[in-house]
Amino acid sequence: MLFESFVFGAANSVHCACMCGPLALAFDTSAMGAISYHIGRTISYGALGVGLGALGAAFGSDQLGAPGAWVSFVLAAGLVLLALVGERGALRLPGLGRLAQRALGRARRLPAHARAGALGLATPLLPCGLLWSACAGATVAGSGLAGGGVMVGFALGSLPLLLLAQTQVARLLQRFGPRTLSWVQRAAMLGAAAVLAWRGVMAVQGSSCCD
Repeated sequence: MLFESFVFGAANSVHCACMCGPLALAFDTSAMGAISYHIGRTISYGALGVGLGALGAAFGSDQLGAPGAWVSFVLAAGLVLLALVGERGALRLPGLGRLAQRALGRARRLPAHARAGALGLATPLLPCGLLWSACAGATVAGSGLAGGGVMVGFALGSLPLLLLAQTQVARLLQRFGPRTLSWVQRAAMLGAAAVLAWRGVMAVQGSSCCD
């Protein structure tokens, strides 16, 4: 499942770079600030995944055959949906925006590196279709540990380009333009969706052979 969610995150890293790159620079532009931000982001995503995985298991996701296949299919569906409709399809939960503002407002009182880490911890509060798709994958993973792995994989997959964006996002947009980056992102999403769907089919077939 870590591989599937890593592919999911990598396929969406252009989007993450353009959307979250400027945000990641909000409190600290140093290398230490970037590290603090990504540590906080990975920890919060992992904790969220553990909670969602455990919740899904409590409602019976652990009884599903080939949980890795379910994760692959859910992530593939999320990629196709986002490639077609973009962030217009992102769910916005009431109250999350206000909670994020309060958290970030308090973080401004902290030292620079701590502010960057706090921003990373607060990232799951921001409305993002990619995040909701990863959350859905974590929920059907079958356990808290597997759900945490899905979310950590998502965070790590988007890490390389997001790190680059913390210093190069303006140059990327100026050189390639938002329309070109959008088409690159959509092509990467659809390509990754095909890979994930194939992985899901292989997982189902492997599970059937073992039964």
